[in-house]
Amino acid sequence: MILLLAWKNIWRSKRRSFVVMSAVAIGVWSIIFMVSFYNSMIGAISRNSLQHDYSHIQIHHEGYLSEPGLGFQVKKPSMLMKFPSQIPDIEAVSARLIVNGMVASPKTNLGIQVYAIDPADERAVTALSGFLTAGDYFTNIKRNPILLSQKLAEKLKVKVRSKVVITVQDLDANIRAGAFRVSGIFHSKSPRINNGVVYLRHQDLSKLINLSDTAFNEFAYLLKDNETLIETKQMMEAKTNNLVRTYREIAPEFDMIEEGSAISKQVITVIVMLALLFGIINTMLMAVLERTKEIGMLRAIGMFKSKIFFMIVLETFMISCVAAPVGLMAGFLTNVYFEENGGMDLSQYAGALEQYGGDAIFYPEIAQSTYLLLMLVVMMTALIGAIYPAIKAVNLKPLEAIRKL
Repeated sequence: MILLLAWKNIWRSKRRSFVVMSAVAIGVWSIIFMVSFYNSMIGAISRNSLQHDYSHIQIHHEGYLSEPGLGFQVKKPSMLMKFPSQIPDIEAVSARLIVNGMVASPKTNLGIQVYAIDPADERAVTALSGFLTAGDYFTNIKRNPILLSQKLAEKLKVKVRSKVVITVQDLDANIRAGAFRVSGIFHSKSPRINNGVVYLRHQDLSKLINLSDTAFNEFAYLLKDNETLIETKQMMEAKTNNLVRTYREIAPEFDMIEEGSAISKQVITVIVMLALLFGIINTMLMAVLERTKEIGMLRAIGMFKSKIFFMIVLETFMISCVAAPVGLMAGFLTNVYFEENGGMDLSQYAGALEQYGGDAIFYPEIAQSTYLLLMLVVMMTALIGAIYPAIKAVNLKPLEAIRKL
């Protein structure tokens, strides 16, 4: 009887009930939208940093961090190249020789970081060949090809097949300079790579500075699944006495960004839930005050306080049970729409987003468990919001309530 009575009470004031339901549904939809947006943004930054820059795991000599350069080359590089065949979770490896230097064109010169790589290996780890906007991937220039970022090419005022001069120091601190031709121009989603990294073939740099073909100071590894990151790192540490670090250790800002995003999502959820809470309290309190005489009569004929309390709480719970699924479905359909229609286009903010390694197109990302969790939070909010109006109802004195107009 209480269940039926509570359901009928909801529809006695259809306008008020629809207002509350709409508020709950819109609140739930907005939370899903914002959580999906934040997840997409953080996911894009993480993916781009892995694919365009850090990879999952890097190996260096223990002394490399304190003094980056040619002096601290990795130990037993041939063994490190075999890790993909020895550890199942490793997809690919790229051996690099990294050195600071200068690139000069007829117009200007810039300080840069030189990445000497094996083109095939680097393509497998960072998909570098897919970032080209002009030229090709080390194939159109036979002697000393070089890849420049679009940003560097604009500063140097060069284009494909233009000549540039690379100046570096060898192991004995002697200045070495070599002429290179631009084979390709790329655009990376890593601000660090865009602003100051050039790519040469390892054989060309090692010849310029008189190093062997096995001289490397960085190994970058791409994993098949990020979930196995820690386990794979531990397996690699057991096989080498070089320094093994994950991308989270290399770039601690990842954790800071994710923590900041998590806090932002929690703050948004709390704000929306507080708004719903006060809206529910206000609406149900109005409903109780309008039915003061009716509640007094129910008390006068012997209805227990507990049943009146339960009836008010049940009304609020039912409103939320109707509205929350509507909001969840609206949020789900919004995400489906963007997924099937090319994502959310924020190209007008592309420059600002790329400074942080983000994408101009956002595809919503949200875990299925979030829907269930949000449903539970809304239910709890509704129940909390019903407590004060319900207490107000059970504390009405029957005789005084009946006399009220």
